[in-house]
Amino acid sequence: MNTNQIAGGAFSRASSIEATRRGGATTDRPRRWSGYGLLLLAVCALVGLALLRRHSEAVVGPLVSTSASHFRFVASEQLAPMISFSPLEGIRAQAHYQARGREASAERWDTLTFGDAEADNFLFRVTLRSADPASAKSSLFVELAKQSAEIGAAIIRATSPQPYMTERGPIEWAAVTLSGQKVERPCLGFRLMRTGDMDLSGLACGGRGPSLDAAGLGCLFDRISPTAAGLESGLGEMLRRDAARGVLCPRVVG
Repeated sequence: MNTNQIAGGAFSRASSIEATRRGGATTDRPRRWSGYGLLLLAVCALVGLALLRRHSEAVVGPLVSTSASHFRFVASEQLAPMISFSPLEGIRAQAHYQARGREASAERWDTLTFGDAEADNFLFRVTLRSADPASAKSSLFVELAKQSAEIGAAIIRATSPQPYMTERGPIEWAAVTLSGQKVERPCLGFRLMRTGDMDLSGLACGGRGPSLDAAGLGCLFDRISPTAAGLESGLGEMLRRDAARGVLCPRVVG
């Protein structure tokens, strides 16, 4: 082999290597740009999620504080009880009263509990709170859901509200099923339909005997009375007796 053949072979191999390099560079370039594009999309997605989370927190925050506005009431032993309850014969339970007030305001949130909220015994729980004329009145179901949450329970079933006339005035009531940590029980929810500066509502659950009905609930509701402090606040007019109905109250087993 002469010098020209050697040089020609070397030139051919060099050209082939250069073409291969160029082809490899051309092939790698789209792959490199494709990787950059995926990385850019991932960064944009992370930024978008961060902005969405910040927006969600800004929207949800006020809603949570508004729905739980009653927690801004602070318990105070200096507030005298506004209502009392005289149990029917045969009911044996302990009574507990909690009065809460809002700072720098005359608004109150009073709760009278007669019975055990964590067992399947008799329970009669009445909530009296200051009405807010500026806000719309919530439904009976919403009121009962709030009160159930205070005793660690949730309403899993409820019927449509119905009116019932008691000696203390007309009430609306509904049959509800409360589900708590230890027991699931049938109860009745109620609210006084008379308008005024106070809202009166609550829950009544029978003991291990027959379930409560509207007549039994009416008898329990009639045994709510305003105290001296309640009379001074105008509860005498709100809880005035319409007439003696002469209804025979059923026995409620505690």
